[in-house]
Amino acid sequence: MTTPQMFNTGAEYALSIIGGKWKPVILYLLAGHPRRTGELVKQLGTSYKVLSDQLREMVDSGIVARKSFNTMPPHVEYRLTEEGENLYAALRYLNYWGEQKAAASPHVKIMCTEKMKQLGDDGLCVITKKHLHHWRQEIVK
Repeated sequence: MTTPQMFNTGAEYALSIIGGKWKPVILYLLAGHPRRTGELVKQLGTSYKVLSDQLREMVDSGIVARKSFNTMPPHVEYRLTEEGENLYAALRYLNYWGEQKAAASPHVKIMCTEKMKQLGDDGLCVITKKHLHHWRQEIVK
């Protein structure tokens, strides 16, 4: 019999599932439609290995589903499960809360601009290579 993992709150458990640099962004990118691994790598600007590790953990936790296609060449597609869609809705609100709190503080700047939101999926700012390049230019100014 294995000892159950212990968490102080449900929020702590949820954050353990989506913690890290890439998982929230992957969740945003998968919202609304499935994507192939190559598409995700291109948008995130990360390596296949890093993305594969993150996706495997998300599949294991039940928030992402993986579907293999027996085609030539073979390919894999990822999409959010129903649990993943529910988590995405929660993250949307968390994003909104963070933006509102940041707007009230002159010492906090959210790097996601209105223009970036227009480029993002479902009105959300998602981090892509294009965004990172824009942010570097903003920081240099």
